[in-house]
Amino acid sequence: MIPGNIEPQIVGYGQAETGNHDITGGRIEADAVTRPTNAALTQAEDSTEAYIGRKIVPDDVIFVLAGRATIGELFTVEQARPNPTEPISVKELNSLRVRAERLVRRRLENSSFEGGQWQPLAVTDAGIRLDDHLVLDGVGLTGKEISFSVFGVAGQAGALRALEVLARRLDLAIANIVASPHALASITPHTEAIVLDIGFSGTDVCLIRSDALVATDWMPLGGYFFTQSLAKVMGLGLEEAKTLKHAYTNGALTAAEVAQVETYLEPLRSRWYEAVMEILTDLSLDKALPKRIYMTGGGSLLPGLDKLLRSDPLPFDSAPEVFQLGRKKLPSIKDLTDSLDYNIFALTLGSTIGLPE
Repeated sequence: MIPGNIEPQIVGYGQAETGNHDITGGRIEADAVTRPTNAALTQAEDSTEAYIGRKIVPDDVIFVLAGRATIGELFTVEQARPNPTEPISVKELNSLRVRAERLVRRRLENSSFEGGQWQPLAVTDAGIRLDDHLVLDGVGLTGKEISFSVFGVAGQAGALRALEVLARRLDLAIANIVASPHALASITPHTEAIVLDIGFSGTDVCLIRSDALVATDWMPLGGYFFTQSLAKVMGLGLEEAKTLKHAYTNGALTAAEVAQVETYLEPLRSRWYEAVMEILTDLSLDKALPKRIYMTGGGSLLPGLDKLLRSDPLPFDSAPEVFQLGRKKLPSIKDLTDSLDYNIFALTLGSTIGLPE
């Protein structure tokens, strides 16, 4: 972002492959990703000259912590109001919020989750209910019972330490560490939605209700799953399978080749879809799922996934609609490069919009 501009502006970007390494492996993996991360950063710095006429070298960094290195829970505090006819004050709501945030940090710090130690990362409001009715803002209203919900996210302690190591080696100060579910929720254009971020290692699943993030999960089925499975069933090397998958996605195969790939991909897509629906069913808590599904990540471009998501209306409140989180869905960001692939960078861009400190 250029100093003096109110709206975020993309003035350069870069990317590099990490060779299947990531910081969820802790400090040892931080060693492996330092070189490619530095290469991507240098590429981004160099590209700024082409777009704004001068090179920008940042001092600070915002990291997005991957979904597989986070856990999230919904927490609610309830209170019977001693004077039901007295209007709710800002002080009363703030008191409930403080209680909820205290509960989040205590529970996340003391709870045992698979994958080691966890550190509270961020808390966002997730809804106010007055006498069991959802309200946008309770100030000035009256009622007998009020509840305040927040969604708390914790990050894997080892991954957070690895990010600190990475920042030092890149000579950058950490301005913020954002959990990927919060980043995804911040750029979702509808108040009732499902977000699926299909990355290399897996798929992040986020559930948004009443304009609030209320549930998240992650499954280890992403781009690499499709590549590895294709390689195995077709007797190819990983690079060959990756090239074939990309050619299929980009429409560069013959009709005969498409038919052959489809034969092998169909059961793989079904496996991915069934895993997604199993997670969503668990997250829904027996409520109808929102009908809007937003997909992002490089893996979301694989043909046929969107068709599967539209195939069964029963778990949803009506027949589901599937969209990509693309350029038109992020009006608050100005892309001076006019060439950024939003399917890959939507999560990164979400780290700059309306997020908790």
